[in-house]
Formats: sequence, structure tokens, C-alpha cells
Amino acid sequence: MDGREIVTRIIEGGDAPRIGFDFTPPYPSDVRFVRGARLIPHTGHPEAHYGWGRHEALLRQVPWFSGEVRVDVHGNVHGRLNGITKGECVKGWLDGWDKLGSAAMPTLDEGYFGKVAVDADRSLFTVAGLPMNVFSDLRDARLMANALADTALEPGRVAEYLEAVVKVDVRACEGLAGKGVDGVMLTDDWGTQDRTFISPESFVRLFKPAYARICDAAHGAGMKVLMHSCGQNRGFVRHLIEAGVDVLQFDQPDAYPAGWLAETFAGMAAFYMPADIQKVMPTGDRGLIERSAAGMAVAFREAGCGLIAKDYPSWADIGVSEEWAGWARDAFIGNAWHGRGAKGA
Repeated sequence: MDGREIVTRIIEGGDAPRIGFDFTPPYPSDVRFVRGARLIPHTGHPEAHYGWGRHEALLRQVPWFSGEVRVDVHGNVHGRLNGITKGECVKGWLDGWDKLGSAAMPTLDEGYFGKVAVDADRSLFTVAGLPMNVFSDLRDARLMANALADTALEPGRVAEYLEAVVKVDVRACEGLAGKGVDGVMLTDDWGTQDRTFISPESFVRLFKPAYARICDAAHGAGMKVLMHSCGQNRGFVRHLIEAGVDVLQFDQPDAYPAGWLAETFAGMAAFYMPADIQKVMPTGDRGLIERSAAGMAVAFREAGCGLIAKDYPSWADIGVSEEWAGWARDAFIGNAWHGRGAKGA
């Protein structure tokens, strides 16, 4: 049984022989990512501005910021300090709602769908990122404080913005149909360390319908939906599953904790997680790391709930050594198989 079939069975609640793996090379993985869509910039910025640098034209737009800057495909200006992070948005393109009607959203490069590179080897579960995200793109366009206030003060404008996002992602799902892609991924952080950014009621009213339409389009094209979300999102998990998200990718499973996810959502969704990147992995405590990873594998196996265990993509960025990552990896693999059969499945 290859990785693609194992992950598909995990997601669909079937009889997979083990939990799934997504570890960095040379370690085993059942999952791979491809670029599934391309947005055409509409902002008119020089190509050089899309990479980090001390771009004078951009720095004039953000006189309060003194680090490196770049612009994204939407026209948002991002900044970073010390050259070691992915940066944060420091000036959103939608700094006034009056711009929503006059400025076009980025459009899809329709010709790119024919270039989606999924080779003949279909042994891995192939995931393509969707070009826009329901909350993350709003957060950048408006900046976080404004976006959160807008959910209460400008719900009609938020709904108008989300309609444009949904149209882009639905079209991307349609364009990926039949291209060998098994799943599409959204990336929306929704929580602080102990709660969601907005109330479940606001989420259901404004955002859940957008997720549902995107999920319906993906499912209609024969693809699963995966979603990354950091923070503690207890109040949203059930709503995301009801909207159609098949796999929830959480990097902070101890915020729930993982056992609660396994027991509460068995048969409803699969989860895609490393050992907790804040409370466990940075400690360097071998016993804690091994117990956490092994406990996650066992909890999900015993609950009959699907788990894909993963590496964080850049351990060094969060102060975790390769040795520590290996402890978690070995514990996941050592507790991966269901029953007492051979581990060669």
C-alpha cells in the first residue's frame, strides 16, 4: 500500500495500516506539495519589489518601519527585521473600504493550470495550495486590528471581500480538476494561545459559508480539503469540519490537547500535526518529546481517528535541533502501526 492510498484511507476513515507520515527527506513521507495556481499581480510594482530589500519606494509608504520590505501579489507591503523571518504585513492594500470597488483583486493565470507538475509517480498524496485564503488575505489587506473590528463594524464589506476570495478559489479548484492533485490546502490562523480571534457566532455568520463554498468546489473536483491553522481554535473545529474541511493541520496540538481532538472528532476528520512546536519541541527534553509524539500516535490510533504526523518545515527557525526533531520522528514511527502486524505495510 503506497503513501497516497494510506493518506486517502486515513482521511476517509478507512482501514489504514498505520498513521500517515510527512517527514523531511531523507525520512519517510506520504505527502508532497505542488504549486497548483498562480495569481497575476495587478499592482504595477517592479519585479524587484517582490523580493526582500531596502526598496526606497516601498519604505516611503511605511515611514514608521526601518527594516527590509517587499510587496506581495496583492499589493500589501511586508516588513521584517534581521533578515531571518517571513515577515509581517505592515501596510495593507485595502487601507480604506472605498478601494474595494475601484481596485481589482488579483486574477488567476488560467494558462498555469496546464503547467501543474504532477509526474507519473502517483505513490504520494499530492497537495496544492489554493491561491487565496479566507481570513489571512483579509488580515493582510486590512491589517489585523482593522480586520477584527470589521467583523463587528463592517460585516457587509467583509462579506463583499470574501465573495471575491471565494470566486478565485472556486475557479482554482475547477482548474485543478483532473490534474492529478489529491487535495488543496488553505492557510488561515484563527487563534491566540487560548481562544479564537472572534466569536464562534461571528465565524459562523461571516466565514463558515465561504469555507463551505470552497470545500464544495474542491470536493466536486475530486479533491480533499486540508487547512492549516495556528492557535487554539476549539470553538471553530466543528464548524470547519461541517463546512467540509477534511484535514486540519495544527502545529500546536497541546493547545486542545491532541487527545481531545482524537476522541471528539473520530470519524469526522483527520488531523495533520507535529509534536507541539511551542510547548514540547523547543524544550529539548527528550523524555517529554518522545512521550508527546508517542502519546499522539497512540491516542489517534485507539480513538480510530486519522493522524498524519509531520515535521515542522523549518525546525531551526524555532530553535529546535535536528537531534530533537529526530526524537519526535522516531517516536511517531515506532508507534505508527495498528495492531501487531509487520511494519512493512
